Amino acid sequence: MKKISIILAMSAVALGFSSCKQEDEPKFHEPTSFTVSTPALQNIEFATANDKTDAATFNLFCTQPDYGYSAICKYSAIVSLDPECPVETVVDEETGVKTVQAIPGKSVVLENQNPTSAAMAFKTYDLGIALLNLGGIVNDADAYAASDFAKGPVKCYFRALCEIEGIANSQIASANTVSYNAVRVMYAEKKAAWIYICGDVSNPDTKVADGFKGPSMANFEHYYNNFRLIEPDDQIGTKLFVGKFNLDPKSDAPDLGNVDDTSQFRFFSELLGWTNTASLGSAEGDFYVLPIADKFAAGFDGDIVLQGLGNWGVWVSEQTPMTIVVDLVQNKLYVKEGFHDVTFVGRNPEFN
Repeated sequence: MKKISIILAMSAVALGFSSCKQEDEPKFHEPTSFTVSTPALQNIEFATANDKTDAATFNLFCTQPDYGYSAICKYSAIVSLDPECPVETVVDEETGVKTVQAIPGKSVVLENQNPTSAAMAFKTYDLGIALLNLGGIVNDADAYAASDFAKGPVKCYFRALCEIEGIANSQIASANTVSYNAVRVMYAEKKAAWIYICGDVSNPDTKVADGFKGPSMANFEHYYNNFRLIEPDDQIGTKLFVGKFNLDPKSDAPDLGNVDDTSQFRFFSELLGWTNTASLGSAEGDFYVLPIADKFAAGFDGDIVLQGLGNWGVWVSEQTPMTIVVDLVQNKLYVKEGFHDVTFVGRNPEFN
């Protein structure tokens, strides 16, 4: 894996990434400010990847906002070609909840590959696509060839974002912006993203069974060719993933009182092995099984736990088709027995 490393200043190391104070009785309060650190390698030229499977990353580091206590937070960043890296704070009129958003056409949110770490890593492919979009270039090689991107490196600007998931009004953007000053933006096309399913499942077209084969790059061809949930063509960039698979039975007469007899599955955003880093499960705990058999035929929907190691399970006595939708914005799972065409009303799937 190619990676651009950044060394924190000693003062940042001494302070750590958290600016919070431990109290005897921690109490949340809305943060007022936090900062993102100037990249030590901000003047070193690097190129963005033009292949979605390229794992090359670059880094940003930030402090943790003062929430009143040290918290497990979710970190990301916003990128822009504008030195102000503009964002807007939107307040829900009914709940009063504030969220920080990128401004379409002016700034774009980048996904942190280590979402709970203030030592953030971002794919250079995602950066390239974001900058091309900000430059008005979407899957247009001729427009790219005539653009400033094709002439040489550009300067781009960042703010950090932080929030405590599930805590209202915890989201905040860094007060300052930082830059990378020599980014060579390579031409790349925005293509459908995907995630992988792992478990007691088989591909209805290729007939290949998974059987919890190790979700590692050593098995890339196995998963890429057979066990992907993919963004539909009209949903590219939405992080709505759809797939159709068969559930393979553990036996022809499963014990309905034993969750180990359920046919199980969970998801991975990347093939990093059994680590929880890229795992999308039913619960945090490994070997945990959430049975959904009672809602399987009519349709099940439930929460996805990021970095969760738990499985979903269904008792089946024969190979059984299912259609799955994974929403990685709302972190929701939708599963329905049978093979269905899926359409969306907003982010809500309809199984036709």
